[in-house]
Amino acid sequence: MIKNTQAFILSYNQYKTSSIIASFLTNNSIIQAICYKAKKSSKSFGSDLESISKLNINIYEKKQPQLSILKESSITKNYSSLEKSIYSSLLVFYIREVLLYCARDFDERYFILMEKSLNALEELEEVESLKDDDKIKKMYINILMRAFEMKTLHIAGISPHLDRCILCENNNASFYSITEGGLICSKCKAIIKDAFEITEDDKNFMRIIKHTSLIDIVNSKNIINLYNNSIGNVRDIMNKSLFYHINRNIKSKKVLEEILFF
Repeated sequence: MIKNTQAFILSYNQYKTSSIIASFLTNNSIIQAICYKAKKSSKSFGSDLESISKLNINIYEKKQPQLSILKESSITKNYSSLEKSIYSSLLVFYIREVLLYCARDFDERYFILMEKSLNALEELEEVESLKDDDKIKKMYINILMRAFEMKTLHIAGISPHLDRCILCENNNASFYSITEGGLICSKCKAIIKDAFEITEDDKNFMRIIKHTSLIDIVNSKNIINLYNNSIGNVRDIMNKSLFYHINRNIKSKKVLEEILFF
């Protein structure tokens, strides 16, 4: 059966001499497909799969466990500005890798999140005031990275609880637990081994990236102040929460964070 769908490519690996096996994120699943002769000729999908783009693909779906076959592909939107930026392109690699492991539960919101992430990065690349301000641009890239992680956890059903103690609902909660997935009060901290102290700025920063759209984050100037006060703890919380969810390290994260922080 031939299936036509919109898709983003998440990964691809060489298959035999001239073909590749690609993983595509669609609006309801991740599809793995063989792309014959993709390495042999640019006319056979090659340029489509190597660019940062939204694609329209025709897939010949076979019965499991056989791989599907990519019959045709065309670019419906190309994010060429992201390919020219080392920060944005590295963040795209990270986003792809995270979704490759997270977006397997047939939820269309992962597809929407992918598109909104690319749109936000494209918007960031077009901000004139940031084109010559490398330091601030790196901050926004880092904020978008944390916001993407937060929204991924939300779709997965394990979004951090940030209003009150997750165990007793005490409003005075100034600790956080990765295993419990939320705020912990001082009383409950006695029975939670991994709880650590966080600040009001940390909580406010996480609330903002949880409830604010990615595009609005790019256009917010005030968020930088919270970033400077809170990125250490929030970065730690997001990294550990994501690892706790998928139980694996994301390879592309190390390179991205080395460039962002050093």
